[in-house]
Amino acid sequence: MRKHDLSVKPRILVADETRDLTDVYGYLFTSAGYRVLRAYDGLTAAALAKVVKPEIAVLSQHLPGLTGLGLLRELREAGARTKVIITSGMDGFSALAERALGEGAKYCVRQPCPAERLLRMASALRATSAPGR
Repeated sequence: MRKHDLSVKPRILVADETRDLTDVYGYLFTSAGYRVLRAYDGLTAAALAKVVKPEIAVLSQHLPGLTGLGLLRELREAGARTKVIITSGMDGFSALAERALGEGAKYCVRQPCPAERLLRMASALRATSAPGR
């Protein structure tokens, strides 16, 4: 199979400090055919991203140990092509969104975010990595 064959299950990293939310999103993406990696803190998410190299990452800005933006920066400095969605439920969302998008995140979404919306975003990101895009 080709690397970007859409029949291949894409790897997605889901990292949120709220274990239940991470697990719900993980279940959603698994049900949609993704190979899911879960992390509940930024350092674990960074270690997983370096080893597994996910195509997509859904990262909370408020991860303990390393924020979502911090991990985004590390991925970019390492030359990773992971497409990142940053999430946050805290005040100052507009400023965070501007910074995240400026640093290479594909989306920045306010929590709580309906799971189906995240699934649509991930599907759109996956489609943009298909050959010829």
